[in-house]
Formats: sequence, structure tokens, C-alpha cells
Amino acid sequence: MSMAQTAEWICTRCGSTNRRLVADGATRADDACVTCHAHHVLEADARPVRWRARPA
Repeated sequence: MSMAQTAEWICTRCGSTNRRLVADGATRADDACVTCHAHHVLEADARPVRWRARPA
């Protein structure tokens, strides 16, 4: 059984908070904002839930 964790991130374009499930142990993911659809690269941060986002 595969486990997942929540990656919460803030869109750099519109400021919306977004969430995505990522595999346990993942340190990087791609996602798009649910509000403005801007694509981002996500990287794990020191805080376990909040991830850093940068435009893709």
C-alpha cells in the first residue's frame, strides 16, 4: 500500500493556496494552480506541509 502526504503551496501568480497529494518521501512535484492554472514546480521545505513553489 502506497502512502501519501499533503504538499500545500501558494501560487506565485495569484496568491491562492493549493494542495496536492505526493508520495511519502517525495521532495519535488509539479502542479497547476486551481484558480489561475499557472504551472509550478514544488519543492519540499523545512515545514512538513508547506512547500516552496516557483513558476514552471
